[in-house]
Amino acid sequence: MEENFSEEISPKWYKKWWGALLLVIGGLILILLIVIGGQVYFYYRQIKSGKISLPGGTMFQKSASAATATGAPDLSKLNPDGEPASAPSAPITIVGFFDFECPYSREAATAMRAAETAYGGKINFIFRNFPLTDIHQNSMLAAQAGECAHAQDKFWQMSDKIFEGEKLDRENFLLYASEIGLDAGQFTKCLDGYQGKGAVLKDVVDAQALGVIGTPTWFVSGEKIEGVLSVANFKKIIDFLSTQNTP
Repeated sequence: MEENFSEEISPKWYKKWWGALLLVIGGLILILLIVIGGQVYFYYRQIKSGKISLPGGTMFQKSASAATATGAPDLSKLNPDGEPASAPSAPITIVGFFDFECPYSREAATAMRAAETAYGGKINFIFRNFPLTDIHQNSMLAAQAGECAHAQDKFWQMSDKIFEGEKLDRENFLLYASEIGLDAGQFTKCLDGYQGKGAVLKDVVDAQALGVIGTPTWFVSGEKIEGVLSVANFKKIIDFLSTQNTP
């Protein structure tokens, strides 16, 4: 009787109004966690199965669709006139598609420039743009800066500066233009007037026709190679192609 009387005077916490409220809130939180967990698992399964693309997948899907629609890659889009070329008279031409904001493109460009120095006169590197704007918000402006420098025949000096720099923005591009001796007024007018954007977009359209879906992507004798190539890789390519070209 004393125990019941004591409980009646001072009920357990969950029988009090605030205790009941805590139970309700706790129940709602538990339900919410279950729902969120279910959604996370659902989207995980969808992404894993390929039914939902990750950020940046939009451009990848367009590129893949273009390649599928046209069948084999359209190699006529590979090396049009006027693209930045490191050694036009070299016997071996390698075309690369890059994104200035992509860390793998930066690594690949470093190896490319080193290979150019080591095997000068043997490889003609063609640089083409493929800015992944879905995931790299500064890549388009950087590509335009490269095109504006190319208009003054100093693309490679600008591309080296961009890849070596830490921040991709207008101020740094103007600084690089000054450092490599560009006409500042002409470069600024080109960059601010988006005059290089047409050339960048042409590269993107050509890349899609070629089935490019990421950077860096290379084309060696019409064969597509995806990923970073080292200086040693370039040496093997040169040695192989040299033997192929020998009568």
